[in-house]
Amino acid sequence: MEGCRNIFMVPISFVSDHIETLYEIDMLFKDRAEQLGMCLRACNSLNTHPTFIQALRELVCSQQAPAFPGESANR
Repeated sequence: MEGCRNIFMVPISFVSDHIETLYEIDMLFKDRAEQLGMCLRACNSLNTHPTFIQALRELVCSQQAPAFPGESANR
């Protein structure tokens, strides 16, 4: 990646902010990028974004089994 000076990081394995990831990205990785003459930016985590929460709800509800015979799974 010779000549690359700008990096936009998308940490896809993390859906919410937590101290370890924030420290690694904001402190360690950005500092190293600066030392190399690069600019590192990262996108925000999904956290409680309404679209993400709705997608989680739909996924859970689609897999939910009825608690009792004859009961609807989507309560």
